[in-house]
Amino acid sequence: MKQLFLMSASFLIASGAFAQMGSSDNTLYKFDNTSSAKEVRKLGSAPEFPFLRNLTSSRQVYNAIKSHNNAKLNDLLMQIGYENGAKDLQPSDITEAWVPVGTEGNMGSRGYTYSYYRLAGNASEFKAWKITPNEGSNAKPLYLFSKCGNAFYPNGTRTACISVPVNVTPDMKQVNLPASGSEVTTTDKVYVYYAKKHHGKEDMAYPVTGIEDKYPSKPILVSSKKNMDVTPETYTVSLNGAENQVTACTDKPLDLTANINVEKTSSYTGNYPKDDHRTYKKVSKHHYKVIARKMRKAQKKADKIARRTETSVEVKTEKA
Repeated sequence: MKQLFLMSASFLIASGAFAQMGSSDNTLYKFDNTSSAKEVRKLGSAPEFPFLRNLTSSRQVYNAIKSHNNAKLNDLLMQIGYENGAKDLQPSDITEAWVPVGTEGNMGSRGYTYSYYRLAGNASEFKAWKITPNEGSNAKPLYLFSKCGNAFYPNGTRTACISVPVNVTPDMKQVNLPASGSEVTTTDKVYVYYAKKHHGKEDMAYPVTGIEDKYPSKPILVSSKKNMDVTPETYTVSLNGAENQVTACTDKPLDLTANINVEKTSSYTGNYPKDDHRTYKKVSKHHYKVIARKMRKAQKKADKIARRTETSVEVKTEKA
């Protein structure tokens, strides 16, 4: 009895070791033949699972796998975590995918034989149905090509890189730099006047641009204010692609170099004439005389200070 018990235990251990071998038993999941990848450009000549050919939706693929219950396909599913093969498969586990041109991996063929291939040619040839590994599995997704029903397992150590054209549409913007440019000085001046009554030759017409009255008095400057404006410079900034061909890989960012061009399109140089903006306010004759008298007093005080200090004094007034 003791000997029989030991033999039974040994049988259980061996069975457990066989179950743990997992994907290592299936040729599709072994990458020991990667030295010379065969190029494949067309699919469909040697279908592995004919019942999966030319299906148009993931639901159709799911139903076909369920209804055929193929032993070889069940084995492939068990290797990526589906313990009971197709029985554990759910519709959400199957999605449409496009395997990139340049990808290397093992692909099945008629008679369930497997070889190492590199996908080449037109990207439209390699539409596939992606089966996501079951939860807890460390395997990569299994692909079933739509055109032939062949299984494909990509080699993660071989990056799928392809050369693709780059078409960058130049974008152009104009940028104004308000703080850069030339300063233009303008002066706002305010004058007061009164309208004279025409009594003859002694009140000759004294036309002034900006005054509608025909017989205005001599305008008195009561306010002068300088304004400093910066006329901005304008630049055109454009973006252009420096390359028309780049290498794209599935496992790293796409590197794309672009040139930023900056060109000054307008600038203001040289000396700009000072421009006076004049405003004329009409007042009564009495107010005009009062203003004139006070302005003369202010000017006398300024002259007095200038004589004592030997410094030029400017009379500034804000409003009449």
